[in-house]
Amino acid sequence: MTLDPSADILSKALKKLEHKISIHTAMKSGFSSLYGYTNDEGGIRHALLEDAAKVDEADALFMLGACAAFVSYVLNKARSTGLI
Repeated sequence: MTLDPSADILSKALKKLEHKISIHTAMKSGFSSLYGYTNDEGGIRHALLEDAAKVDEADALFMLGACAAFVSYVLNKARSTGLI
């Protein structure tokens, strides 16, 4: 697995948000794990580049919904705490 420098951006953003609100440890871990799946060499974003990746339409649709929900969650929390 190649470490993506943008993964650090997610952890920094979550830490900044955590200074304002409480994020359950399991939820934070879930966000990081889903993000890891998107960026991993065998993950959803690299599925067309890797022959070994077993990603189908159901996986893509799930990730689309999960990512949309995550963005909505972060934006709403950031707005409600005055971060944006």
